[in-house]
Formats: sequence, C-alpha cells, structure tokens
Amino acid sequence: MNVLVLLRHLLRRHGHALLLLAAANALFAWAITRVVPAASQTAFVRELLDMAPAPVRVLLGEEVVANLSARGFLGFGYVHPFTLLLLGAWAVRVATGALAGEVGKGTMDLIGSRPVSRSSQVAAAAVAVFAGLAAIAAATWAGTAVGLQLRVLEGVSAPDFVPVAAMSLLLFAAFGAIALLVSATRREGGTAVSWCAGILAGSYVLDYLARVWSAIGFLRPLSLFRYYEPQRILREGVTTGDVAVLAVVGAVALAAAFAVFARRDL
Repeated sequence: MNVLVLLRHLLRRHGHALLLLAAANALFAWAITRVVPAASQTAFVRELLDMAPAPVRVLLGEEVVANLSARGFLGFGYVHPFTLLLLGAWAVRVATGALAGEVGKGTMDLIGSRPVSRSSQVAAAAVAVFAGLAAIAAATWAGTAVGLQLRVLEGVSAPDFVPVAAMSLLLFAAFGAIALLVSATRREGGTAVSWCAGILAGSYVLDYLARVWSAIGFLRPLSLFRYYEPQRILREGVTTGDVAVLAVVGAVALAAAFAVFARRDL
C-alpha cells in the first residue's frame, strides 16, 4: 500500500463532498457577479451603507464602502463567510478524517497492518487536503469568470481574481496543515474536528475584532486571516510578506504533523 492507494481510499470517502463544495462555491461566486450594483443603483446602495453600523462596514471592506466598486464587491465574495466556510470544511474534514478519524474508528489498525509507513499516511492526507483546496479555489474563480462573461462589469476582468483565488488556497493550505497536526495528536475524529473548528473560528473572530476594536488591533497579526485580504490584493497585488507568513506556518505545521504521527501510539 503506497501513497496512491491511500489517496484512492481518501477519494472514495470524500470525493462526493469535494464535488458539492466546489460546485457550491462556484455557484456562489457566479451569484456575486449578478448582485453587483449597476451604475443606476449606486445612490441607493450608498444610502444603505451610510445607515449600516461601523462593524458591518468593516466586514464589507473599504473598496465597497468608500468606492462602491465592482472589484470591491467581487473581492468581498472571496472573503464572505460562506466561501471561507466551504474551504475550511474541506480542510478540516479530510485532515481529521484521514488520521484521527481512522484511529477512532479502528480502521487505522488495518491500515497499519499493511506495508505502509506512517509518513505515507500523513503525505497522502496532505496531498488530498491541498489538491481538494486547489479544486475548490479553482471552481470559485471559474464561477467569477463565467459570471463576468455573462455580465460585463466595467474595469473588471476574470484574470484579476487569479491571485485572490491563489491566496485563498495558500491560506487554507496553512489551516489544513494545522488541522493535520491536530489530527496527528488526537484519537477521535470528533475531538479533532472540534479543535480545528475552534482554531479556524478563533482566527477569523480575532481578525474581525482587531479591525473594529482598536484596543486589540496589535493582536491582528496573530490571525492568519490578516494575511488574506482580497480587496487589498485586487488593489495592490500579492505581497511577499503575506505569502511568506502563510507558507512558513503551513510548512512548520506539516513538518510537525509528520514528526508527531511517526512517534505516537496508535
């Protein structure tokens, strides 16, 4: 049994979920292109935004609030909780199911009785997590691209959103690596899911609160969501610092997952 065999096993378990998550995100991204306000609706939308409380305006982002730009609205779709939830669901589902889930169900004993190394198990889980995230991110971008083909928005083109989709992949690849590390330390899938969901939610809430509450603004760099800002990416491009932070966090967490799982008691 090698990595490819383990990957086929993971595909059988999670393949249908991947199709649903990718299709849902693609449909949502397409829907966002349909609800971007037309020029004739700008004044009405401006009135609504002026009445919105400050925390809501922070959530929407400055490109939406200040400029009412089509790029800003589409960028918000890439950081909308729905989009993030589906990416997070895949990262947590596969990472926790491949290690802690197999241990909890007792099927790890069967896998361990075959000529397969523990490093191969972690490697297969990592490939499945990252490949699935790439598919969902690509589907999200495809939804935007199709939407922009069906509705032309001035000053906006589908290639503008490739860096945004790529950074969403990198962000959740880092979270996926963290989820693998958590899974490598747990004996039950449910416990691992709880920990991973808490880490994801805590990181998102910390980033949001740090933006609306200046007293804790200094804590924002502790959240990985700080390094993924679609509207800023559309305006300024991807920064080397953001890429480096997410890549280093993901690499360290993945290396730790390999080391922990190799030494733990199954």
